[in-house]
Amino acid sequence: MKPSILFFFFISIACAAFSQESDFIVLKKKNNRTVKTYAEGSFLSGRLYNGFDVHGYIRLIRNDSIYLVQQDIKLMGTEFGSTLDTVTYRVAFDYRQLMKFNYENADAFGRHKGFAVLTIPGLMIVGGSGFVILELINGLYRKESFNANNRLVSLGIGAGVALAGALWMHAKNKKENGKTKLNVVYVKAGSIQFKP
Repeated sequence: MKPSILFFFFISIACAAFSQESDFIVLKKKNNRTVKTYAEGSFLSGRLYNGFDVHGYIRLIRNDSIYLVQQDIKLMGTEFGSTLDTVTYRVAFDYRQLMKFNYENADAFGRHKGFAVLTIPGLMIVGGSGFVILELINGLYRKESFNANNRLVSLGIGAGVALAGALWMHAKNKKENGKTKLNVVYVKAGSIQFKP
C-alpha cells in the first residue's frame, strides 16, 4: 500500500514541477484602464491582419502565441439525409497579428446584438431605392407626368431614405473596421509578483 501512495505522490509532484502557467493578454485604453483580459479558457473573437476571422476558446498563451480551439458546426449530407456535424480545429498565431478585438457587448462572432442594429440601414436602402424604381416604372408605364400629384416630392423622400441608409451603413462599417485605440499588453505568467 505504501509504495503505491508514494508513487502517486511523486507523480503529482512531477506534474506540478513540469507544468507551466499560461500567459495572458490585457487590453487597455489610453488612460491605462483595463477593458478586457484574455487568459487560458477565455473566448476570443477578432480579426487578423490577413483578413481571417478567429472565434474560439483560448487553449494556451505562450511565447507571444495564442493557441485557439475553434468549432465549426455544419449540416452534412449522409446516405440517409443530413445531420449536424461539428468540426474542431486548432489555430495558432502571434498575438501581434490581431488587428481587431471584438470585445464589446456582442454575440459569439463579434456581431452586434439586436434586430435594429443589424437591419435598419439595409431596410432603408432597399425600401427607399425600391420605392424610387417602382415609382419611375409606374410613371413611365402609365405615361404620367413626374410633376403631377407631387410625384417629385415622393421620389425625393424615397431617394433621401435610401441615401440616409447608405450613409448610416458606411459610418457603421467605418467604425467597425477602424483601428482600435487600445494598448495590447502581453503579460508573462511568472512576471507578476504579489506583495503581502
